[in-house]
Amino acid sequence: MKNDAFLFLWAKLARIVRGCSTGLSVIVDEPGHLRIESRSGRPFVNVRIQRSHVGVYLLPMYYHPEVLGPLSERKSGKGTLRFCEDEDPLIDELSGLIERCAALVGHY
Repeated sequence: MKNDAFLFLWAKLARIVRGCSTGLSVIVDEPGHLRIESRSGRPFVNVRIQRSHVGVYLLPMYYHPEVLGPLSERKSGKGTLRFCEDEDPLIDELSGLIERCAALVGHY
C-alpha cells in the first residue's frame, strides 16, 4: 500500500464498486487494492491506493467515455478517476457510473 492515509477513502470506494459489480469475479480484495474482472476474464475495475490519491480504473470507460457524466471532474486518464477526499460529493455519482459500465461489459 502506497499511502495508509487513504485507507478509509479506499474502503468507501471499494464498497460502492463491490455493490455495483455483483455477478463479476473479484480477483484481488486486500486493503488498498480491489480488482474485479468481467465474465470474459477481462479487467473491469480496479480501486487502488496511490501516493496522492485513490484511483478507480474502469476499462469500459476507456472504450465508452460517454458514460462518464458528472465524474469528468475526477478523470485523469482515459479510464482513470482520482479521488483525494472522503467527503468528495462526486463519490455519490460513482455507483451510477459503475452500473452504466456494467451494462456495457458484454460489448468489449
